[in-house]
Amino acid sequence: MRNLWLQTQNFFKNLWSGVRGLRSIRLAQMPQVLENFSKKEVYTFIVALLIIALSGGFLLFQAIQDRGLGARYGGELTEGLVGQPQFINPVLALASGVDTDISRVVYAQLLSFDHNEKLTPDLAESLPTISADQKTYTLKLKPNLKWQDGKPLNADDVIFTIQTIQNADFESPLRPNWMRVKIEKVDDLTLNFQLREISASFITNFALGIIPKHIWKDLTPRNFRLSDLNLKPVGSGPYAIREIKKTSDGTVKSLALRANTNYYQGQPYISTLTFRFYDDYDGLINAYQGKQIQSLGFLPFDKKGFLSQNDKVNQYRANLPQYEAVFFNLQKNPILQDKAVRQALWLSTDRGPIINDVYNGNAAAAYGPLLPGTLGYNESIQTSAHTNIDEAAGILEKAGWVIPPDSTVRINLKTKKPLEFNLALSGNVVLNVKTAQILQSQWAKAGVKVNLMVLGTNELENQFIRPRAFDALLFSENVGADPDPFPFWSGTQVHDPGLNLSGFINPDADKLLTEARQTSDLTVRATDYQKFQEIVNDQIPAIFLIRSLYIYNVPKKIQSINLDNIIAPSERFAEINKWYFTK
Repeated sequence: MRNLWLQTQNFFKNLWSGVRGLRSIRLAQMPQVLENFSKKEVYTFIVALLIIALSGGFLLFQAIQDRGLGARYGGELTEGLVGQPQFINPVLALASGVDTDISRVVYAQLLSFDHNEKLTPDLAESLPTISADQKTYTLKLKPNLKWQDGKPLNADDVIFTIQTIQNADFESPLRPNWMRVKIEKVDDLTLNFQLREISASFITNFALGIIPKHIWKDLTPRNFRLSDLNLKPVGSGPYAIREIKKTSDGTVKSLALRANTNYYQGQPYISTLTFRFYDDYDGLINAYQGKQIQSLGFLPFDKKGFLSQNDKVNQYRANLPQYEAVFFNLQKNPILQDKAVRQALWLSTDRGPIINDVYNGNAAAAYGPLLPGTLGYNESIQTSAHTNIDEAAGILEKAGWVIPPDSTVRINLKTKKPLEFNLALSGNVVLNVKTAQILQSQWAKAGVKVNLMVLGTNELENQFIRPRAFDALLFSENVGADPDPFPFWSGTQVHDPGLNLSGFINPDADKLLTEARQTSDLTVRATDYQKFQEIVNDQIPAIFLIRSLYIYNVPKKIQSINLDNIIAPSERFAEINKWYFTK
């Protein structure tokens, strides 16, 4: 054994001596070098060289193969969307799915969510550090960041973006997230964010696209919304707008985007990303079946042709932190202010037909403002839920709502007014209309008349949701990565731009929500959220219907897509720079 060790040691000693001399000798001198080796060592040396050569060749072949069959540059992905782009601008985009989709690929964010719904650095060098009192967040940007026009991206751009959001004149839907935050520049790459009060969920607000100060700084609030820059943006994300095609009346037919060579993670593999726009989902499906587009996605579709799978398509089913509910306007409608009416509607609601007939089974029931699997979810709320028309009728009878002999609609014995209200919803989503029709039919069995108000998205947003001018509203809310219900249910958020759509005000609930967001103790937060759900379940400011999946069809030849969980549909593009076409 010792002789073997000495021989091996001597071999490598002689080998190293020979290798060191290789740079100073010619090929013709190689025989003299090998004279230092024994015959056995010469054979060993030759075998070692062969192994090295074969290993290197294999690795080179593997790299070439990976380049050819795996991550290769080139190709065009064409995706279909329903609607029109208006604000490809993260300050304004939140109100439109089309805008948020395109903004996500044009603009990089300070932080982003990975496929496990965990925050990771994007433009930021790392996650922000938090002060001992939990009110100051310090964030540092990566060095040498660039905009798509080659100009440097720095702390001034971050300050400009957030101060624009904070200014009410710009009407950013993100303003509630940043209203009580002071931002301070430390140096060109470092910023401090000072909160007035502790917020355990505040860190999620850093998942924010940043806009360039040098492009937008001279625009007034009015011109900011009207600017062509909203369709021809300059961002720092993986793709830049290359071409816009419009019809003679100004309708945008398609947007072509090129891979951004200045992207800090390196140029994306797919060279061109094209979005084509359609008026409705029938047009979108026809384009997909006619191979005018390669990919499309939506919340579970009513189109079986979309849902069916084949050997040329990868279908991704991503979990979303989103629920659909009917929100009762407790501040406006006297009928819906009657708790007995809300109880009866809850008991008359059967979620099964909505899940099966509308969503083809591609959804699950929701029973409250927190979804299963999230911090503080109260399982007892779900287990106690049931449907019973007779029980609903008994509650209404006891509250003075009776059915006259010549009618199927209840009236109030005191006021003689019918049990009737309007349900507003977006008509741009076929699933919404079908869901509303099912609810209308179910509630009619309890003697309630519901008039459906099917509206366009802009009309619904501007004339009904923002001024809270509806009786009841069928709407979806995305609660984000952190389950904090404060923005959606606190009594401080009942007016626009707050997100408390029901106008729900309850001092006990407000106390729980405030306490929960002002502590980092997960046990305290979970307990507070469970108690909050019990209050909501008792008061019924809304009827929670379903929680959503996002279904996304992409050609099978596109690889490196990971979509198990996403925070919002636009987040399917979070790692699009890694996607690539195989041959």
